[in-house]
Amino acid sequence: MKRRGLIVVIALVVLLTGWWGFQRWQMYSASVWKLLPENAFFLIQSRHLQDTTYKVQRGGIEMREVPLLNLAARQVDMFRQLSDDKARAENLLKGQSITYVLQKTAGGRFAYLVFLPMEAFQSYAWLEAPASKNVRVTSHIHSGQKIYDVTNPLSEPIFAYTFFNNFLVSCVSGDVLEDWVRFAQSPLRTTNTSRFESIKQESSELSIYLDNVVLSEAIRREAATSPDAGLLYFLSFLPGTEGLHLDKFFSTKNPTLTSQGKKVRLEGYVEALNDQKASPLNHTFFIPNTTAVMYRLGFENSDNFVRKLRPQLEALSTDSVNRSRKQLLNLIGNARLDTFYRSFNKELILCQLEPNNSLTKGQIILQQVQPKNGLEPFFRRLSILFNKNTGTPFEPFQGGYVYNINWHELPAVLFGGLFKGFPKCYVAFHKNFVVYANDSQVLKDYLIDLEYQRTWANSSLYNTFLKTTLGASNLTFIVNPRKSKEYMGTGFMNYLFTNLNYDITEKLPFDQLVFQSAYKNGKAYSSLTFGRLNKATSAKTLNKVFLQQEKPFETPPAGGIYLVRNYPSSLEKTIVVTPSRELQNPLLEENKRKITQLDAPIVGDIYSVDFLSIGRLQYVFATQKSLNVIDEDDRQRYLSLPPITLPAGRTIRSFQRLESGIEGSFRFLVIDTEGFLYLWNSPNQAPVVLNRSRPFVDLLLPINEVEYMGKRHFLFTQGSGQVGLISESGVIPSPYKLELNTNFSGPFFGVFTPENGTTTLIGISKYGELFEITLGGQVKRKVQLFRSDPTSFFRARAAINNRDWILFRESETQFAVLDKQGKELFSAQGLIPFRNDVQYHFLGSEVKFLSVKSGNFTTLYNLNGTQIGDKPIPSEIPIRVNLVEGYNKLLIHSYANKKLQTWSLKIR
Repeated sequence: MKRRGLIVVIALVVLLTGWWGFQRWQMYSASVWKLLPENAFFLIQSRHLQDTTYKVQRGGIEMREVPLLNLAARQVDMFRQLSDDKARAENLLKGQSITYVLQKTAGGRFAYLVFLPMEAFQSYAWLEAPASKNVRVTSHIHSGQKIYDVTNPLSEPIFAYTFFNNFLVSCVSGDVLEDWVRFAQSPLRTTNTSRFESIKQESSELSIYLDNVVLSEAIRREAATSPDAGLLYFLSFLPGTEGLHLDKFFSTKNPTLTSQGKKVRLEGYVEALNDQKASPLNHTFFIPNTTAVMYRLGFENSDNFVRKLRPQLEALSTDSVNRSRKQLLNLIGNARLDTFYRSFNKELILCQLEPNNSLTKGQIILQQVQPKNGLEPFFRRLSILFNKNTGTPFEPFQGGYVYNINWHELPAVLFGGLFKGFPKCYVAFHKNFVVYANDSQVLKDYLIDLEYQRTWANSSLYNTFLKTTLGASNLTFIVNPRKSKEYMGTGFMNYLFTNLNYDITEKLPFDQLVFQSAYKNGKAYSSLTFGRLNKATSAKTLNKVFLQQEKPFETPPAGGIYLVRNYPSSLEKTIVVTPSRELQNPLLEENKRKITQLDAPIVGDIYSVDFLSIGRLQYVFATQKSLNVIDEDDRQRYLSLPPITLPAGRTIRSFQRLESGIEGSFRFLVIDTEGFLYLWNSPNQAPVVLNRSRPFVDLLLPINEVEYMGKRHFLFTQGSGQVGLISESGVIPSPYKLELNTNFSGPFFGVFTPENGTTTLIGISKYGELFEITLGGQVKRKVQLFRSDPTSFFRARAAINNRDWILFRESETQFAVLDKQGKELFSAQGLIPFRNDVQYHFLGSEVKFLSVKSGNFTTLYNLNGTQIGDKPIPSEIPIRVNLVEGYNKLLIHSYANKKLQTWSLKIR
């Protein structure tokens, strides 16, 4: 009996010793993969992110400044505060493969759990009682685990950490750390197998892991009120879990992370793209410079792509889109739909464009087809069928037609839910592409961009970048972070970055984010590139104003300086008017200066457009007496067409460019001093008066265009309080005009929201009442804004190029800038009375600023009130500004000290 008891005791000792040894082995051999929380959806793992001097390539992108990576780097930097001995803190971090796991806090914000591996059996007693002048450390016990709390001298929490197994685990949120402790102590945790471990790459200097299933659920849950559909569809192109690792070969030019290839669920677009031969993006000529976000699907065998895509359309779309698809099929039949799908040819591209003054989210779709003319009868039939009672089914434009197809979400019906955002659809044909747009202005502006060659293919910077970055792929996803800022304003991305507490689009080290993926044998082979179009500007030139050129010019140019675009180089040049009314190109040699002799001062701007439709640009402008067209040939010889006058010799007050002409690419709106509006459609025809019965007195400029009841209308505002619409045929529809019983100093603007297909009219009265009015004539919102003093007044002011607008509160010596909701952005005081001029410049959603002329100097400010440039610019007249696209350089044209001057300013 004693012997049996002894055996039992020995067995128990062996078991306990084995269990203790197992636990110790677990403690010092467990990998980080066993410790990851079950809800982890975004991980970063790096040996170098904690190194403040680490760069991927010499002079290149600093990965520590990339969003999400910079937040991780900041959190691991906190360890440096634990010791006054800098070497001790650096030795703790040096060369360690640190893992960062994004977690949601109890307060709804996001923070990283940081896993720092510790060497087994080495003493880290100094971390239990750090000696530091910068922080104080206390501790508490949670679930039997000792947690150290780090606070600043004011007892404000900084972060917390604990030791578990052979890791130091930290987080800025104590709640998140305590939740993880409870998970880590769970008996089942030791059997936990991380879904990321199978795609790890030990040799990678930087790895990013995504759980796209968990992330998709988070997006659907958190962005339910404003679904981020594009991001959801992007995640559907990825495997359930994805690991992207820094590729040293690709990173010699732009930092690129690549995947090793992982099984992906074959459904939706991926099913249609799987085993299609990957191809590069070759048609960059069709991608406009205004693109903020681009999706491209590439497929070699169009028949196979369509055959696989069509059965997947219902799963890719919402119920409303599927109902719309069934209704369309019932109306046009299978045979016509089959004809449409047979036209597919290798590419389908979606471009989401940077916003402008009348549109929040413009979108175009480029469908490569073969043959081109095979589909035109199809869309002509649809436009007639769906516009029986609502407006013109199609209109001439640039030698072709723009088709108005009034069918809900037509592109999503035809191509699936990725292509949503088209409550109405406008279609045109250009070469071998069908072009779809969600607004007629967007489509026409896009076609004009092609005519002006404002596309990626004609930008040397874009071309160089794309050639070194883009490879053969089935999916290409490109984001310009600054231009896409408005797209981050709603949905999950806004939710995420708001709760990360920083702005994703500010001070980024890269200009383009490029994701590419090819699908073969059911696997996804992906890459993610952080690209810069050009080198970062050095501190010696960034935000510095330099004189580039000056030309003696004895007297100030009459009417200011005009900038016109040259063709085909698309560069802008300067034109001025002398006091003797001679129109000149002042920078050419003497015998080529004169362009023409004017009959009166110029009204408005000079536009460089192909008004004659002859393949080159003409100068189109108005004087107080006449409308003028001047053609310039390749040898800089000028030919003036006979000028056109208004009826009864009326005086011209305003001249502005509109979207299109009947024969050419453009048309113009003319306003006389009596208040009559004229539409000038052709250089060979006199302008047509719109309001024939009576003039609109006290008109506020500019006049804007909106679509109402399927037709284009002009939105006009009268200072005495009337707001109205008038059609191109001169009809004022009911319920317009509106009488608002107040005075206005600036015009109303129309803002179109493609998501719900509605236009809102926005304006502000002289005394600060902000109006939002529906196209049905209902005042949906009226807010009284703060009026700083009795002499101040309010108005909406358009940018110089009329592409955007902003609200102002003004007086003789001060002004305040307000956003479109009436919130004050900044104010300026102490201006010189009667000697100041404020202009708003909109050169794109990422380049918008004010020029404030006070006395004989002009200073530039961004919309937050920060000065742009290190010094004011001498200017006796208002300046003109243009952007050298791709180089982040402003050219500022001024007149001072009897000289025409051009200044340059690098803004990024």
